[in-house]
Amino acid sequence: MTHDGGLDSNETRREGAVSDDVARQAQTWVSLLLSGEATTADARSLTAWRGADPCHEAAFARAARVHGLARTAAAELRTRRPDGRSASTRTGPSRRLIIGGAIAAASAGVVVLAGRGGRVGLIPPAADYETAKGETKALQLADGVSVELNTLTRIALRPDAGGAAFELLSGEAMVWARGSGRPPATVFAQGGETVLGQGRLALRCLDGEVRVSCLEGSAQVRAAGGAVALPPRHSLTYDQRRVMPAVPIDPEAEGAWRRGLLLFRNERLGDVIEEINRYREGRIVIASAGLRDRRVNGAFQTDQIDQIVDQLRLAYGVSATRLPGGVVVIA
Repeated sequence: MTHDGGLDSNETRREGAVSDDVARQAQTWVSLLLSGEATTADARSLTAWRGADPCHEAAFARAARVHGLARTAAAELRTRRPDGRSASTRTGPSRRLIIGGAIAAASAGVVVLAGRGGRVGLIPPAADYETAKGETKALQLADGVSVELNTLTRIALRPDAGGAAFELLSGEAMVWARGSGRPPATVFAQGGETVLGQGRLALRCLDGEVRVSCLEGSAQVRAAGGAVALPPRHSLTYDQRRVMPAVPIDPEAEGAWRRGLLLFRNERLGDVIEEINRYREGRIVIASAGLRDRRVNGAFQTDQIDQIVDQLRLAYGVSATRLPGGVVVIA
């Protein structure tokens, strides 16, 4: 591992733009929604707060994801009925729940529902396939089109757009399209659309941001009101507001997770830990703000992911405190 002191503009936008005060406000909103005491008026206020500044939206999306709101709400809505008895799965919310507002949490994929008395809760968009932490899953979507889902990934099929179409709700996926007269693969994410006639794509949708990497062939990306032809060995990033220019990539590094590897090349330690936390049970927490901006180069096997703690201790001389539930605090 090596490190230096710089931050580029993308890194500053992703982490530094959200102040501690805004982060605390987002946590307060999340706590209110979790309490079950939020009303439709609160939902309207939350919508206004999130729309007032992109930093508010980023902070809320991160807070919702960290707290696992989508999973908690989905489990409750699947298993409870107004009379207190369990309900069958995939029947939708109970009749006492009505749509109170379509408040999308970009990275967490949640919406607000209002119930009797004006109370609101959270429910994620429905997923046809999903993976648990550390799990991968291979699917054959249509003749000539297949997809592999990485850890903590959720997708919804889109038959309205064709048999080889799906929406990447969150997580990471690899897509193969074999062409030769077959329908193209179409992937929707965060309001954008990527079409691949023949080749291989890697897609990642986290924190309201989508990264599309064309490993083989070429793809068409339509997002934020624009259209971009993405050549092989290039990737681009977009959100609901803009599309970043395409940049060259190393295709082997893009698909390293399929070989059980996580590769980091001059990455911020804060970003590395966030990625590691997607694979291991529990959570690694950085208690020292100064450590977050250190630069990391390394390769970690996903089936031996806890080795990173020992490597950090050796590389930086950091302390590591292990707590119950798989929590590790480094400082």
